[in-house]
Amino acid sequence: MSKGAKQPSKKQKKYFESFKKRASRLVHDHDALKETLEKANKKLKDSESDDQLKSKLIAYVKLVVRMIRNSINGNYQKLPWQTLVMMVAGLIYFLAPLDALPDFIPVAGLVDDATILLWLGKSFQDDLSKYKAWEELNYSN
Repeated sequence: MSKGAKQPSKKQKKYFESFKKRASRLVHDHDALKETLEKANKKLKDSESDDQLKSKLIAYVKLVVRMIRNSINGNYQKLPWQTLVMMVAGLIYFLAPLDALPDFIPVAGLVDDATILLWLGKSFQDDLSKYKAWEELNYSN
């Protein structure tokens, strides 16, 4: 993720805090968490035709979905609890149709989601890097 990632606004942080509370409950319910991951994959597929921020955002969310899925399946056991909660909160924010800037506002809604997700990526860059290294070791041919 870019070192110069824009910081979220106060409004975005307020919304994100509410999603963080939901995420801390959601990580205890694996079925609901799996459903959230499926919704994230569907939203990614629906967003693939939008060229704005497409490649970085889609690749990043796919990485986060794989990291969470491997963590809850027990395949990847090195994901810190705080990172799991924050990443799930980021997915909830990404999935929410009404957040700081609603997704139905063309481009702006996606930029809003991207700001939060990139901020999280920067904040948890170490954990993401460790996961990527683990994934390369375990899933490369």
